[in-house]
Amino acid sequence: MRRTAPALLLALALALPAHAAAAVSLSPAGDAQFPHKAFVLTLPESTRLAPGQVAVTENQQPVHDLRTSVVGAAQRAKLGVVLAIDASSSMKGEAFAGALDAARAFAEERNPRQPLALVTFGTESRVLQRFTTLDSEIEKALATPPTPSGGTHMYDAAVRSIDLVKRAGLQGGFLVVLSDGSDHGSTATSDDVVAAAHAAHVRLYTVGLESPVFDPEALSALAEQGGGRYSQATSADDLQEIYRVLGAEISNSYLVRYDSLASPGRNIVVRVKVAGLGSAAATYISPELKLPSASAAPKGADLLDSVAIQALVACLIAGLLGLALFLVLGSRRRRPRDRVAQFTGHDDDEAEPTLTGRLAAGAERTITNVGAWEGLSETLDIAGISHSAGRVLLGTAVVAASLSLLLSSVAGPLGLLPLVLVPVGVWTYISYRIKRERRIFGDQLADHLSVVGGSLRVGHSLTGALASALDEAPDPARREFARAVADERLGMPLEDALELVAARMDNREVEHISLLAKLQREAGADAGEMVDQVVDTVRERQELRRTVRTLTAQGRFSQLVLTLLPVGSLLFLTVAAHDYVQPLYTTTPGHIVLGVAFLFIVTGALVIRKIVSFTV
Repeated sequence: MRRTAPALLLALALALPAHAAAAVSLSPAGDAQFPHKAFVLTLPESTRLAPGQVAVTENQQPVHDLRTSVVGAAQRAKLGVVLAIDASSSMKGEAFAGALDAARAFAEERNPRQPLALVTFGTESRVLQRFTTLDSEIEKALATPPTPSGGTHMYDAAVRSIDLVKRAGLQGGFLVVLSDGSDHGSTATSDDVVAAAHAAHVRLYTVGLESPVFDPEALSALAEQGGGRYSQATSADDLQEIYRVLGAEISNSYLVRYDSLASPGRNIVVRVKVAGLGSAAATYISPELKLPSASAAPKGADLLDSVAIQALVACLIAGLLGLALFLVLGSRRRRPRDRVAQFTGHDDDEAEPTLTGRLAAGAERTITNVGAWEGLSETLDIAGISHSAGRVLLGTAVVAASLSLLLSSVAGPLGLLPLVLVPVGVWTYISYRIKRERRIFGDQLADHLSVVGGSLRVGHSLTGALASALDEAPDPARREFARAVADERLGMPLEDALELVAARMDNREVEHISLLAKLQREAGADAGEMVDQVVDTVRERQELRRTVRTLTAQGRFSQLVLTLLPVGSLLFLTVAAHDYVQPLYTTTPGHIVLGVAFLFIVTGALVIRKIVSFTV
């Protein structure tokens, strides 16, 4: 009698429903690196934690910075659930139908934010539904199940289910395996399943359905070694309640995070106590301290280790040092432009130049005869940028080289992008400043010419009228007409000086004043009346420009929105739903889609710009 009592107790324990054995359980999570630790704490059904209810110790010592959060409350805390359902020949009829109903009950009880996947297995395993949080997708997969057939390759199906968790990029999860028998024919073993589950931080739950070929030992051992629980159903009708309880319990999980104070290389016993519910324990070995090795080199180190990149960096540094030495030691000579600048008020040199100023001035002296350099100096002057061309060029080169070296050590080949993006960004800013200065000049021109016309009517010459109007004129009108007056005083005909202003400001109205200056000089025409007519024309053209800008405002705003909206949406999804857009960054088809989308966005922006751009 005494010998049969333990066997009866064991049989009774295996026959108890799942919720009768529910307790606090603990398993490691896979997204923390020492000294940061993370564990998944699972509580009984319908239990909620209160603040201060959880206490965690390591080797009976309190831990530091303890934090708890509901699994699924944040993207980083998501754990997936895989339901692996036996679809072998022995499950035909009510057994398989009951298993599908149980899966529906589990889906209804689970946390809506918790991704769920469905797998069926016979001789081969089949993925009915990959991880999703959409109830409609889950119901659709359960509505079209395969026909039960073949043997029971349970271990192979379990390994494939765990691989789904890894491929989805989840931090861990739960696997619920339902079968009415033991494994027959799998290439994997139970040890392989347990090892894969531990590596992926997946907890194993098993459910056994009694049948003529039923063997509870394999399922019970798998759950025990996998950190989960084994539940047994006497009939298909019991499955629904068991799965409902499992769904509620697995959804009632918390992520426990803390900072470990353990010394390296020690066996650590982690114990979590939940007031009023019980405790659970887990073990791990704190990692040994290791010196950095070549295998632990940061991303991009292979690029920096290449001979070509090292040679490029060495040449860049040597070139910058040589240029700095040459410019510092170079003699400082005054050019005719420097002497003329004393009288025109355009002195580019500082009274006490800094080292940066000396480098920039030296660069200007070195390549001052290059046509492109002269064009850059004039462009900066038109844009109203006070910095010299040498300083802008030197600053751009230093910023681009510095960012490139910095990003190359982190992002690999992408670190070379600043060598292109920084100069393009600087030129874009200069172009914007030029457009703004020319637009402001056009808006100021009518008022400025009205003052010039008043001076002409009181007896001033055109040159004198232009000079007298400078005192009250704002920039850039004052700057440009002051240049014309200065050029005229140095011997250039006034009409030629005004032609230069018209070219610099891309303004046709100034050409009329140039023609007026030529007529007055050759024929003595009435300049005052002609200036008034020019003012009327300028005002009419300004009104027309304003009307055009008003009518095209919607189109220009549409261009801005349609260009930035796709980019902004992609950035938002990258942060809020990274798993959803990850294939765009990690697969070749994704790269092709991004390239085509970029091409379409640029083409659409250019087409809209062409439609709304008018020359008045």
